Amino acid sequence: MGVDSVSVSSQSLYFQAAQAAGQQATMQAKKEEKTSGVRRSFADTLKKSKEEAQLLADGFPVEIAGMDEESAIVFLKDAADIAGDALKENQTYENISNYRTKIGQFLKYVERNNFEVLEKRRFGRNRRGRVLPPYHQIRIINQKLDNLVSDMLYNHSRNINILARIEELNGLIVDLLAG
Repeated sequence: MGVDSVSVSSQSLYFQAAQAAGQQATMQAKKEEKTSGVRRSFADTLKKSKEEAQLLADGFPVEIAGMDEESAIVFLKDAADIAGDALKENQTYENISNYRTKIGQFLKYVERNNFEVLEKRRFGRNRRGRVLPPYHQIRIINQKLDNLVSDMLYNHSRNINILARIEELNGLIVDLLAG
């Protein structure tokens, strides 16, 4: 029985030491988290403000800063849908301008994030001895996103036709004023 009590007490010492080491590691991790949390949040804030400034410079809303690509596309599509519904209900200059902006933002974002332009160099020379210019190939990265864009444009065709007529009328007005 003496051997059993020694082994039990040594096992309890082992578990006590393991528990103490685990608690110490947890305390150390919490300390590091508190001190690095301030630095991490400042770095995140700085990164987000730079991203917001870049988005504004590119003509995108700042709400998509920090979003992943899919969330940003859904946000921009919903904004275009809301603007399209407002245009259907009331065809004012503000609604037309807002709709044009939202559709433009959506298409620009998709263009920037869904298409890749590949430049392939051609070897050889033409008949006059000049180097052949490279040819460009556009590759669609996400076919589902491309289908979403075509479906959205199809669903908004009435509003886009309204915009086309307005642009045509604006062109006629400019021609009358210039002439």
